[in-house]
Formats: sequence, structure tokens, C-alpha cells
Amino acid sequence: MSFSGKPTTFVEQTIENDGFWPDLSVSEFQKGYRLPAEFLGDLLTDALAIAMVEVNTDLAAVKAVLQDSGVLNLAPEASVNTPAAWAYAHKVMLYKRAVYCRAKASALQQFATVTRRESAENTGKEAPEREDTFLAFSQSAVRTLQGRGRITAALL
Repeated sequence: MSFSGKPTTFVEQTIENDGFWPDLSVSEFQKGYRLPAEFLGDLLTDALAIAMVEVNTDLAAVKAVLQDSGVLNLAPEASVNTPAAWAYAHKVMLYKRAVYCRAKASALQQFATVTRRESAENTGKEAPEREDTFLAFSQSAVRTLQGRGRITAALL
């Protein structure tokens, strides 16, 4: 339930990915990233699908390297009991963080158009720095998957 008193309705929908990266769950996104109950399922599904495509584009080179090394896909394994399986599970977690944070940043931009009360503004949902924070989380996960650190420097 959100602070508005509206119960959160979880959207049981899976967004199919490209066959390499894992499919994404709208309800997992809602639960893990505490999205306001005011958001409609269509808005969340749309934000998640767009973020997925953007992150997939950012990670095209990473996908190619992994495929060249013999990795067919990063679908979650039933048992994670070897170092290789742990490495893939970590990549899946980072991938989902990249997509879910980017989707949340996008959804938060739209919150003011979803609901507006003159009596109070909920800065936890609407403050511009919230969007920047989640975009930074997403980009950090993308950079980690790309094998880059937090900062990149180039000699000019």
C-alpha cells in the first residue's frame, strides 16, 4: 500500500527479452523498487520495455564478448553452485538493476502527470534528484557489466 492509501496491484506480466538477457517481470520490478501504487500497469510495462531496449543497446558489446566465449544466454540457473554460475548470476543481478533503475527513473519523471494534489507535494516521488539517483544506479550497473569502473579517463 502506498502513502496515498491506495493498495498496490501487482502486475503479473513478463516482458520477453532478446533470448540472451533474462526476461523481466513487472511484479518483480514493482516489489523490488517500491513503485507508487498510483502508477498504472501500462505505464510500468512501457517504462520497463523501453529501459530494457536502452540497456540492451548499451550492453551490445558485452553480449558479443560473452557469446564469443561460448555463453548462450544469461537465463537464471536453477542452481548456482559453481564459480561460473555465480559469475553469471551476478551479471543477471547487475543487468536487472540497470534496467529496473533506468525504468524507475523514467517512471518517476512521469509521476507529476499521473497524480497531482495541491495540498501536498511528495518530494520522495517527484524530486529531480530521485531520477538522477536511479539513472546513476542504472549506469553504474551497466559500467560494471562492461568491465569498466566508476570513472573512465582518457589521455587526450
